[in-house]
Amino acid sequence: MASTVTRRPLPALIALVALLLLTALVWWRVMNRDGGSSADAKNCPTPSAASTSSTPTGTAAPRTLPPQRTVDVLVLNATTRNGIAGKARTALLADGFRSTLRANDDDSKNKVTGTAQIRYSAANKPGAQLLQYYFPGAQLLQVSTPSEQVTVSLGPRYSAVQSQKAVTARLAADKVTLTTAAPTPTAGTSTTSRC
Repeated sequence: MASTVTRRPLPALIALVALLLLTALVWWRVMNRDGGSSADAKNCPTPSAASTSSTPTGTAAPRTLPPQRTVDVLVLNATTRNGIAGKARTALLADGFRSTLRANDDDSKNKVTGTAQIRYSAANKPGAQLLQYYFPGAQLLQVSTPSEQVTVSLGPRYSAVQSQKAVTARLAADKVTLTTAAPTPTAGTSTTSRC
């Protein structure tokens, strides 16, 4: 006697839907893991079109930025006030940044009109974004340079480097953390310890 057994398709259908949802979730996380770097690449400022956002990292803040000890900074003075670049450099060194070159007058052709202008190469964008927390309102400007340094050119509206306490509070408010990875020296950069 042959018996007919009917299978219930519901458990198999539930398992299939769960698998599809899991796959969609994994792909969504993979595509959004780096905070949308493909979108950021399209919107990267160029020397002719600089970012002038009022928030340190724009609307899509990265979740992590490099620690201060990995960012080499050159501070320039684009104003007629004497000594402000040296004082800013000293404050940044105290906060853990590196500065292998002394502060100087800005002789570039870039006119600084606000607080400051932070010039960086594509590889140094995270360091420039971190520095923007120390100079609120500073303009980010990506430039074509082989230099490993991020240049901060102080403008007429500059008053002081933000305190470490204020920067820490702003980073926490923006849900940004600093990576703890040890710095990796690159070819052509100085590994001289900071003052």
